[in-house]
Amino acid sequence: ISRNGIVNPEAEILLKWPQVEKRIGEFIQAQRYFNAKEIEEYSSYVCDKIKEVTSECGPRAVGSEGDKKARKYFVRDTKEVCDEYAVEEFRCSDKAFMSWVSVGAVTMIVAIALFVFGLPVVSLILSLAVLFFIVTEFFFYKQTLDVFFKKKDTANVIGKIKPSGETKKRIILCGHTDSAFEWTYTYYGGRPAVATVIVSAVITLVAAIAGSITAMAINGVANLDFVFGADNTAVSVFGIILLCLIPFMIAALFFCNFRKPVTGANDNLTGCYISLAIAKYLKDNNIRLENTEIQIALVNGEESGLRGSKDFAKRHKDEFTDKNVETIFVAIDTIHDFDFMKIILNDMNGTVKNDKRVADLIKSSGHNAGYDNVDVGTIDLGSTDAAAFSQIGVPAASFISMDPTPAKYYHTRLDTAEILDEKTIKAALKITLETVMQFNKNGLE
Repeated sequence: ISRNGIVNPEAEILLKWPQVEKRIGEFIQAQRYFNAKEIEEYSSYVCDKIKEVTSECGPRAVGSEGDKKARKYFVRDTKEVCDEYAVEEFRCSDKAFMSWVSVGAVTMIVAIALFVFGLPVVSLILSLAVLFFIVTEFFFYKQTLDVFFKKKDTANVIGKIKPSGETKKRIILCGHTDSAFEWTYTYYGGRPAVATVIVSAVITLVAAIAGSITAMAINGVANLDFVFGADNTAVSVFGIILLCLIPFMIAALFFCNFRKPVTGANDNLTGCYISLAIAKYLKDNNIRLENTEIQIALVNGEESGLRGSKDFAKRHKDEFTDKNVETIFVAIDTIHDFDFMKIILNDMNGTVKNDKRVADLIKSSGHNAGYDNVDVGTIDLGSTDAAAFSQIGVPAASFISMDPTPAKYYHTRLDTAEILDEKTIKAALKITLETVMQFNKNGLE
């Protein structure tokens, strides 16, 4: 390398080569899947398929005609890119999950009336019932109200790409096929309107419980003329507060418009067709992983309380928790806002912990694909399909890309194919494929 102790220029380059090699390696790593032409082709595939389904099938509330029509497209497109497919039928209500809002509002109006007319014990019972509905149905996604609602036939569509050899690993890519009913105040008022309804509901519930307990402590369980009595100032104040809150409870009745299902192009046909695009890329390029099975799960009923992913998880629990096959689950949901790419670690209103290793895998895959703006965090309100798999012990996490404000299109009529964002779809395609390949190579390190 040197003559007489002097390093020549060629030698300097050689001495620096490890750093140069590292940078070249990082560049190749980021560019090795989806060249410029391919990423245009597969992002166009995603957008074209979404436009086809939305134009031909319309909204896809669980069990609706749109849901049934769209399933034919999902089956066709899954068959084209997977080795085998299955349609797994189940039944669930399309309205029970979100009905806790309207059921709770009506119940609270009745509770307020009974409180004012001197029946605090009944008011307390009704208020506690509403609290029970909120905690079980919304925070923990239990099927508390489902028994009161008609169930409809629907199904998940599952595709499978087999490895060339023995199956030692399995990665499940998931998107949900159903669309939501419109959230009235997201469309008409955005975050301030939604926050007003939520905060007023909390205040009403707290005031009703506190007022009922106070009234019972002072006057007993039944005293038909006590509420605005001269000697019961505290109780009278609670009565006035609750009467003033009735308009907010009436407003809550219209929070979810069950007469208007939305198109759901971004939430969540993006997740469905990004998953299928990965399968198509592998097929088009004759790539078959040696020991890793890939499943494409197009699950239904996410907007109805994760009903489809829960059915899928329960149905295959023994298979997916088999210790001889390392299995992970990656939910892809609402890919639209590039600046808000996020991995969900704390799911289901923060009550379910997804797997940090899966979250780290997705994040490192984002780095390898050239995206360092992917955060790991908590879903603000609600849940993703990953929670259903975390609950049965399968390592899972979700990748989303949506403004949590929430976005103006979230659960509104604005969620159409016209607002699809190809830049974000391209990023999600690269990150998802890199996740598959990294898991194939290293598993969960």
